Amino acid sequence: MITSCTMMRSFVALSGALLLSGMLLLLIAETTGLSVPTAHIALLTVLGGAATLAAAFILAILPGAGRRLENCRH
Repeated sequence: MITSCTMMRSFVALSGALLLSGMLLLLIAETTGLSVPTAHIALLTVLGGAATLAAAFILAILPGAGRRLENCRH
């Protein structure tokens, strides 16, 4: 898998979207009658966002990734 700037941005955006949707699902779980299933989905979504961010970090620190990512605009 080739690590590129676009792929890293996509990983970070996906992670943020998963974290945000998990927090919104948790708020919905607090206000609806289906609190337990919704809270479980919210937890899995937040954990998925954290796992996605961890995967992006691991891909970024792999040997050789630094050369491909050094030209990215931040």
